Amino acid sequence: MNTPLTWMRAAIVPLLLSSAAFGQPAQVPAVATGGRGAAAGRGAAGPRVVSPEILPDKRVTFRLLAAKANEVTLTGHWENATNIPLTKDDRGIWSVTVGPLGDQLWGYSFTVDGAKVLDPGNAEVQRDGNRYENLLMISGPASEMWDFKDVPHGQVETIWYPSEILKEKSRRMLVYTPPNYHTSNAKYPVLYLLHGGGGDEDAWDTMGRANIIMDNLLAAGKIKPMIVVMPNGNATQTVSQGYGLGPTPAVSSVIAPPPPGQAGAGRGPAGRGGPAPGGASGGRGAQPYAGSYPESLVKEIIPFVEHNYRVVANKNSRAVAGLSMGAGHTIAATNNNPGVFGYIGVFSGGGAINEAFDKQLAALKASGVKYYWLGAGDADMAHAGTVALAEEVKKEGFVTSYHEMPGIHYWFIWRKFLSDFAPVLFQ
Repeated sequence: MNTPLTWMRAAIVPLLLSSAAFGQPAQVPAVATGGRGAAAGRGAAGPRVVSPEILPDKRVTFRLLAAKANEVTLTGHWENATNIPLTKDDRGIWSVTVGPLGDQLWGYSFTVDGAKVLDPGNAEVQRDGNRYENLLMISGPASEMWDFKDVPHGQVETIWYPSEILKEKSRRMLVYTPPNYHTSNAKYPVLYLLHGGGGDEDAWDTMGRANIIMDNLLAAGKIKPMIVVMPNGNATQTVSQGYGLGPTPAVSSVIAPPPPGQAGAGRGPAGRGGPAPGGASGGRGAQPYAGSYPESLVKEIIPFVEHNYRVVANKNSRAVAGLSMGAGHTIAATNNNPGVFGYIGVFSGGGAINEAFDKQLAALKASGVKYYWLGAGDADMAHAGTVALAEEVKKEGFVTSYHEMPGIHYWFIWRKFLSDFAPVLFQ
C-alpha cells in the first residue's frame, strides 16, 4: 500500500507527577567508574559525576559539577520541590538527596546562579512547548503502564498531510500502529488522541507515553489492537518545535502551562486549586467551528487516515479523546459531527453549557455514541468544568462514567486516564 509516510521513528522518550520529597545533603559517592551518567558532567580534569542516582529506598541523589558556581538549586515536579538547595563539596560537585519519590515519571532541572540548567549526567530529556527538562523514571506498580517492558512494540510513524481548512500545504502528525500491523492484512479501529495547550503532535508520544501505554496494555490483553493518531492541535503550526523542519510559530503560541511546583500566582500552592482561565469550563468557552482545527480533524485527518491505513471505517471503530485544550477540541468535534465517533474521552475539560450545547448533546446521543468517558484530578483547574459536563452527559442518557484521582492539571493524571480509557474502546 502506498502511503505518504516521510519517515518512521521508534518508541519514545519518557515523562512525569505526585508524591512528597524534601532536600538534604547527599551522603553517597559522587564519582563513578562507569555506567549511566558517568561520562557526563565532567570538566577537563574534573571528576565523573553520576546524576541522578536512584537509591534502594527510592530516594534520589542529584549532582552537578559546577566548581565556579555560587548557588545551585533543584526544582522538580514532586511536592515541595521548588528551589531545593544543593551543597558543594571540595571537588566542586553540588549534590542533594530527596525523597523517597513515588512510582512516576518525574521532571526536574537545576538553576545555577539564576540560570536554568539541564542535568548533563542525564540524557533523558523532554520538550514541553519551548521548555526543556530532564526526566527521571521511578519504576513500580503505579507507573507500570508507562514504563518500558520487554513486550512487542508498535511503531510511531511521522506523517505529513495537507489541510485546505487550515490553509497549510502540509502539517505533521504522529501515528502509532500496533505490533504486527506491517506484517498482517488486518484492519484496525482508530483512536484520535488530542493534546493540550502548549503541546503539539509530540506531546502524547513523549510526555504522555501513549505508545508505551498501548504496547503494555496490548501485552496484558487489556485492549484490542488499534491505531492511534496524534495530530497537532495548534492550527497555525505545521510542525512542532525542535526539529528544524520548517517555520516555527511565535513563542507565545506554544508556551506550556507551568509544571507542578512552578505555577503562577493565583493558582494556589504548587499549581493547585484556583479557577482556570475561562472559569468552570476550563478555559474552553464556545468556539467557532467553521475553519477550525476540530473541523479539519473530521473532514481532513480522518479521511486521510482511512485512505492511507488499514482501518475499519465506521462510527463504532472511531474514538476521540483529548486533554485540556484537546478536551475542548474533542467536545467541538463530536458535538458538531454526530454519527462520526462511537467513543468519546474528555480528560480535564468542560464547555460552555447552554441551550445550544444541550441540543448538540441530544443529537450526539441520538447518533448512537457507545461510551462517553470523563475524568479530572481532584485539584485539577478544570475539575469544575469536567464535573459539570459529566453531569450534563449523564442527564442526557449517555452510557458514561466520571473518573477522579488525586492530582492537578498535569500529565500525571492524563497518562493514567489513557490507561483506563483505552480498555473501554471497541469492545
